[in-house]
Formats: sequence, C-alpha cells, structure tokens
Amino acid sequence: MKNFRFLSIGIALASVSTAHATSFSNVNIQAPPLSTGATWTSLGNSVSFFLPNAIVGDPVNPLRAGTLNIQYDAHTPGPAVANEVGVNLGAALSGSGTIFFQEQVFELDINGNEVAGGPIGVITHTFNPGGPTTWSGTINFSRSVERLRAKKFFTMSATDTEVFDLASIGLVNQNIQVVPEPATMAAVGLGVAALMRRRKRS
Repeated sequence: MKNFRFLSIGIALASVSTAHATSFSNVNIQAPPLSTGATWTSLGNSVSFFLPNAIVGDPVNPLRAGTLNIQYDAHTPGPAVANEVGVNLGAALSGSGTIFFQEQVFELDINGNEVAGGPIGVITHTFNPGGPTTWSGTINFSRSVERLRAKKFFTMSATDTEVFDLASIGLVNQNIQVVPEPATMAAVGLGVAALMRRRKRS
C-alpha cells in the first residue's frame, strides 16, 4: 500500500511538471503586400510563422520600406501558467537592408481584454548589414499568466544603392514556457509531506 501511495504521488508530480499544450487563437498578420501568403502553424507550446513575401528592396522595387505586424493570443490550460516566451528569427539582408524587431506581451483577462498596466514583457533586436541573419532571445514576464497576447513589429528598410539591396523576414518561431501553477505545486508538496510523515510513524 505504501509503495502504491508513493507511486501515485510520483505520477501526480510528473503530470504537473509535464508541459501543457498551449492553444493559439486570433492570429492576425498585417499588412499587405508584406503579409501576402503568410501562414502559421502550432505544435505543443510553439507557434511558427512563414512569411514568403515579407521582402523590401531590389526584388520588389519600388517597395523600399514597410512594417509587418503579427499578433496572436495564447492560453495555457490549467493547472499551468506561462512565465516567458522564446523568440527565434530568420532574416535575409543585403546591401543597405536593415530590420528592426520589437515584441510586446500583454496579459489578457478571461474575456480576452488586455489587463491594464502595460506589457508584462518587451524585447527588441536590430538586424544590420553584414551582421548575423539569425537571432534568438527570451522575453521574461514580470508575472506568470494563463492568457497572453503577443504583438510583433518588423520595420524593414532597403534604400536603393549601387549594390543589391534587400531586407526580408522568412521565419518567426515562438516557444512559450509553461510551468505548473504555484498553487498546484503547493498542493502536491503538501501531499508528499503528509505521506512522508505517515511513513516515519510506521
């Protein structure tokens, strides 16, 4: 019987610590022509965006600058919360091409409205000519949340020069870090402590 009790607690701990699948909704990718043909897919706690026409510069002359916006909502089913989100970007640059990226994350209430107080996390990055064309970063939240809204902005520029000028974003991937809700972990911890006390008495 004792072994069965400890096995039950072990299974509970394992299930709490296992990442819960995040649901993604209200995905909005704007504005054309940069957003034309854009698609997205999700798997587990990750969401990826594919942007075949997010290009400015010589290949699409005279489009030399533009801003692409991506927004989505995410909900981590209980008992779990999100405390950070990873960002992975893939770009292509040539000549005068530059890309400025900013992302803001907001907490949502149960009705899908942004909670007052501003973003709970912000990150920025600039792709410059001659620099790396891939980048990864982490947005650490000021508090753990069950529902969030991510807003991304890509400002691309490729002014006309004597060389080949290009700025393009091809892949955007996000991975939401999901952790057990503190109250759930506390309840499991109390259960373990109670069984430990019973074991000592016996």
